[in-house]
Amino acid sequence: MDQELPEAAVGYYALAPPGLFHTTHKLSIKENTNVSYTSENVVVGKNAAKEALQRRLGLNNSNHPLIGIITRLTVQKGIQLIKHAIWRTLECNGQVVLLGSAPDPRIQNDFINLANQLHSSHSGRVRLCLTYDEPLSHLIYAGADFILVPSLFEPCGLTQLVAMRYGSIPVVRKTGGLYDTVFDVDDDKERAQSLGLEPNGFSFEGTSSSGVDYALNRAISAWYHSREWFNLLCKRVMEQDWSWNRPALDYIELYYAARK
Repeated sequence: MDQELPEAAVGYYALAPPGLFHTTHKLSIKENTNVSYTSENVVVGKNAAKEALQRRLGLNNSNHPLIGIITRLTVQKGIQLIKHAIWRTLECNGQVVLLGSAPDPRIQNDFINLANQLHSSHSGRVRLCLTYDEPLSHLIYAGADFILVPSLFEPCGLTQLVAMRYGSIPVVRKTGGLYDTVFDVDDDKERAQSLGLEPNGFSFEGTSSSGVDYALNRAISAWYHSREWFNLLCKRVMEQDWSWNRPALDYIELYYAARK
């Protein structure tokens, strides 16, 4: 670009957040889960992926909502909220799979102790995999019903976008890129409509356990009591375009508008 965009021009545009390379994640569904599905057969595909995930991790092959958590275990990622969400999900008769590790040995040891406790008290319903495992992450994205992202701050965030690409419903804290891309099915209908989008997840504000409960309770209740609606939501989020196509067009339009 030979010319810088005028500062005044930039101020009047809200650009779409960065996206995903859809081809990469389309291949990941098949290569890393041995399950291939699209939005047209998302229910069958995700059920197969869930069964594969349950078998691999020794979870009960049961008809319960499964919450996936894929994250670095740091303060920024909301580790206290993650701990609460695990217990709350178990109280609501759900299953939990966590994949991630902590760079801080104190946090890592804390989660090792939590894993030992949970694997003993709730065997078959929860598995904490405290390591990095790329293939397993794709299986979790595919097999989970929900992906929890309770970050205290998140400038961009890709976890929620990957989740939707796999037809998993994001449950997030309203901050940064999570707020920009996840529109609560109850509270953000107008905000989504103003951007030409449809609601696509569950979200909460604040940093208290009550906020997590507000989002999780509604998500799990929808899974148990509004399954047809939930299945349509999975199809909807999988069809939403969070690739680089929209941001690229936005930047091109901004560039030409600024040159006029």
